[in-house]
Order: sequence, then structure tokens, then C-alpha cells
Amino acid sequence: MRKALAILSVIAALFLTACADSTQLGERAIIQAAAVDYDGSYRVSALLFSSGGSGGNTIDASQDNVIKVTGEGETLAEAIDNISLIDGKRIYMCETKLLILGGGFEEISAMEALNTLYYDMRCSLNMPVCCAEKAEFLTDLQFTEGVTSAEKPLSMIENAYRMGVSPKTTLLDLLAENQGGEPSLIPQFTLSENGRGMTSSDDGKTAVLCGSRQMQNGLLSENYNEAKTAGLMLVYGKSDKMTLNYVFQNSEKTCEAYGIKVRSEPIARGSSLVVTAKFRTRNGGELTEAERKTALKELSRIVGDSL
Repeated sequence: MRKALAILSVIAALFLTACADSTQLGERAIIQAAAVDYDGSYRVSALLFSSGGSGGNTIDASQDNVIKVTGEGETLAEAIDNISLIDGKRIYMCETKLLILGGGFEEISAMEALNTLYYDMRCSLNMPVCCAEKAEFLTDLQFTEGVTSAEKPLSMIENAYRMGVSPKTTLLDLLAENQGGEPSLIPQFTLSENGRGMTSSDDGKTAVLCGSRQMQNGLLSENYNEAKTAGLMLVYGKSDKMTLNYVFQNSEKTCEAYGIKVRSEPIARGSSLVVTAKFRTRNGGELTEAERKTALKELSRIVGDSL
């Protein structure tokens, strides 16, 4: 109930702060992805489109139309104002596809920055949010897939969410859950050197998802691996499905668990979590009763280990 009321409050604010800026799109610098790091001051690393690349006015990352710009300041608003832009264009973040929060937000609440992005920069409430120990590294990678630089990380988040091993978190989620006093789960990226072909870098450096981080009261706290993230997503009601690996008759099996429900039932001394779910093979077939019981036992273990 608290979360529902918080979401309604945030949505209501949307109508009270409608964008009234009449600046033409051609006069704006369109930010596609923004990384925000904090180390005593804010540093914003942003990827924007420029029509000055070899691709002309066509949006094509492979034609050098994507430019990285940075700005620093005591506040996020000041850091954005200090971004050095060509042609003096105004920052436009209504179409920002991805926000990356850096690890500096263990010491300072991210809520002031998130409110600035929503109320002042008019970022969409549906803007996906992820995090990394150092957010800027994601803006340095040149992915070979996708028309824009934000598309590959977004597709990685979407694929991991479908598998039930990483959340898909938006600006609305963070604002509403903070207002409701609830914890948030944010997908987390880390740097890897096993991505030859994924980026244009000769050293194979790329980004990979590595579970999630919890945000409580605006502060990034615990790191969770994929297994614990999967369990917490079910407990928090952020997912009702996952790709499940289990061992049956000494053989490794994989199935899809869906319609998963986790509820608390009272027992003699306290309460116990009860997990129910439906199962099917990767091809959509049915599991035997013995396999279903084994899969449910593994699913219950994952949920239990996440607490």
C-alpha cells in the first residue's frame, strides 16, 4: 500500500511539472546515456549525438556521431551546467535512455541527484537506472551492437531480467520506493576483459552484469550476486519467473519457473516462507512430478538463501 501511494504521488508530480521549454530539438544536445559519479563533487559523463560526424544527420554510433562530454560541480545541476558542449547547445535529457550511478553514493544519498534529473532535467520516470563501482567506464566503451551507445547495456539488462537474475529498475521505482521507505534493487555492471567483438576495443574490455546493489534511503549498500539477486527479486515481488538450474538423478537440468509466489505463513514460533510455482521445460513441455518436486526444492532454497 505504501508503495502504491508513493507511486501515485510521484506520478501526480509529473503533471505539476510538465516541460514548458520551447527550445527546438535542433538547438539541443540530446543525451543518450549519463553516468554520475561522486567523490566529494559530482562528475557527469554523458554520451550525446552530434551531426558533425561522418554519418551526417543520421544517428549511427559506428559513424562517430556519438560524443562523450563531461562536467563537474558541487551539485549535479552545476556539473551538468559545466558540461562543455559544441555550438553552445542546451542539454536535453527527456530522451535519456540509461542512467548509471557510481559507487560514490555509498556515502551520500542519490535522491538529490535523482530529483534534479526528474524535476530540473525532465528525465522520464521510465528511464532505466543501473549502477557500477565507477559509472564513467560505461560511457567509455564503444559497443559494436546497437545504433546507440545505450542499446547494448539496455539489452543486457532486459535479457537478465527475463532470466530472473537481475532487476529492471526505473527512475520511478527509485523515487517511489524511497518515498515508501522500501529498499530498491539496481542492476550492477562491472568491467570485464572477455568481450572481444562486443566493443571496438582491442583489449577486449566490456561491461557485464554482476547481480545487483541495494539502495536504502538513497544510499547504495549491499552487493548481491546473481543467485541472491534472483531470490530477492522474488521476495520483493519484482519478478515472478526465472530460469532455474537444478540436479535431477545426477544430471544437470534447466527449466523455466513461472507464476512464482512467495508468501509468509505463521508457524509455532514466528513465520515461514512458502514458495509455489509452475514449471515447464525450455521447450514448453511438462516436468514429471519427481522433477517438479526437485525444481521446487531448489527454488525454495534460492529464496531461503536470499534472506
